[in-house]
Amino acid sequence: MGMEKLYRTIRYKLGIDKEQMKQEVAEEVSDELAEQFAEEVSYIEAQMKEYEQFVAEVNHMMSQMRKDRIQQTSSGGGQAQMEQFEDDLQPLKSKLKELEESMQKRLDEQKAYTG
Repeated sequence: MGMEKLYRTIRYKLGIDKEQMKQEVAEEVSDELAEQFAEEVSYIEAQMKEYEQFVAEVNHMMSQMRKDRIQQTSSGGGQAQMEQFEDDLQPLKSKLKELEESMQKRLDEQKAYTG
């Protein structure tokens, strides 16, 4: 009953229709949500590009490791051990960790907004 009285008062004082008010509020909320989602989409796209780059780096490194292993095996040098590549993997591991932390932080922020 309180909202109806508010609408009547506003219509009477300002000459604004209830449906017009609803439409304006709906448009304003829609614009705000569209802006917020645009920011989220931009963030997700940036994270996906970073992830794709990371995957490409890992694939390149794995193919290089296979190539080196084949060359060592065929030249009689024995089989390459994964431990030999641990130093090469560290930058990729740290980049993956940063990406995970960034995504987790963003997820936590979203939960705080919605919760």
